[in-house]
Amino acid sequence: MQADIERIQTGIPELDAVLRGGLIRQRVHLIEGRPGTGKTTFGLRYLIHGVSVGDECLYLTLSESREELTATARSHGWNLDGIVIEEIMPMSADTTSSQTILLPTDTELSALVARIADRIAHSGAKRVVIDSMVEVRLLARDSAHYRRQIIDLRQRLATFDATVVLLDDLTSDGGEFELQSAVHGVVTLEQLERSFGATRRRLRVVKLRGGDFQTGWHDYAIKKSEILVFPSLIAQEHHRDDGALDILSKVDSLDHMVGGALVAGSSTMVVGPSGSGKSTLALQYALSVVESGYHVGYFTFDESEVTLRSRMVEHMHQGAASDEGRLFYLQRVNPSRISPGEFIWNVRRLVEDRGARLIIIDCINSYLDVIREEKSLLLQMNELFSYLSNMNVTSIIVGAHSARLDTSKEPDALSIITDNIISLRYYEHENVVHKAICILKRRHGRHEHDVREFHLTDAGIDIGERIGVPLKDSGVSPLDF
Repeated sequence: MQADIERIQTGIPELDAVLRGGLIRQRVHLIEGRPGTGKTTFGLRYLIHGVSVGDECLYLTLSESREELTATARSHGWNLDGIVIEEIMPMSADTTSSQTILLPTDTELSALVARIADRIAHSGAKRVVIDSMVEVRLLARDSAHYRRQIIDLRQRLATFDATVVLLDDLTSDGGEFELQSAVHGVVTLEQLERSFGATRRRLRVVKLRGGDFQTGWHDYAIKKSEILVFPSLIAQEHHRDDGALDILSKVDSLDHMVGGALVAGSSTMVVGPSGSGKSTLALQYALSVVESGYHVGYFTFDESEVTLRSRMVEHMHQGAASDEGRLFYLQRVNPSRISPGEFIWNVRRLVEDRGARLIIIDCINSYLDVIREEKSLLLQMNELFSYLSNMNVTSIIVGAHSARLDTSKEPDALSIITDNIISLRYYEHENVVHKAICILKRRHGRHEHDVREFHLTDAGIDIGERIGVPLKDSGVSPLDF
């Protein structure tokens, strides 16, 4: 039965992916959301794509004027050439009629539904947007009356060769679902205000009668010339079976401590206080991968892109610096302007489009600010780690902390699901602050358990001697990892 269903693309590829191919042809679908969520923009994009593939397109507006729709399209750099726009007055234009201050009658709503159906029939359109159903609801005296008229409209539309999208403002606080139950498919748009930063937008497919779709919430963003949907990640749907790449740091003393190369697809957490060298250690692995001719994705939430890129080039060997721009992809992420879905989508694009073999997130503390409202760091990162593992991509997560690891709190709790933990620490000896390194965990083999000196040099990093009993301690022990 599924094979007989014909899909129609919306013009938003990632939304079509969530819908498993697009809207179902010759059905009535609903896009609902409160004002400002982008319903009109979705509707226009759907019709603009229809024009591009040769479909007759009709926009029936019961609220906005032709000029307002044209202005909305212009703000996105679109034009509405090829789209027929018709304005329908929901109620009689006779303002002298006493009916305007009385409850609407069955006749008025039935007449409006008939006019909508007639316009669609005479247009011969393959794609139709009706904006908005709140105007129709205002003419209904109660929920049952509204539902009967919607079903009547749906039955009339079923006789046409049109795929119809209804827009609804969700201005009612009654939690009524008459419109949802009467149509074939429902997409809900939502807008979440943060305490600081950009508004987060997300959508979910409530139902798609007779068709498959990806459940759950999916972040989306409305840009000047496009709508970007970021489908939520399902790790089990992604696999890459090409040759695995185990990663050495190419610092012999560090590789000896770790117990060899980081196994392809494994996850490593580098923890320590600010300034202890976590980013430099992560960059050492990035440098090794780039010098081997593979792509690296580095997402930084804290340090500037210019600083990190200059450090990368500074430590590169002669001849390798020319590969930096081609193989080392560095993105500065502003946690107040990005959603969790968009961030994970950016990671996926590096892995799937550029073939990245190492992904570095620096630092996870700032990433917490991106998903703070969800309180789901472990769930999201576990899905991301599983995805990267399935794709044979190694990950390094940088996390800052100043005390012992406390796995009951984030971000330290992330260490439970990572394969390896490298810990950096300060200690004091003879009134001088030093750095130390220790490998706390390695899932794929043995590792060294010694605490060793850790040095940052002009060439990168260097591992020193094993640290003995601390001679002088000002409250911070070299063994306090």
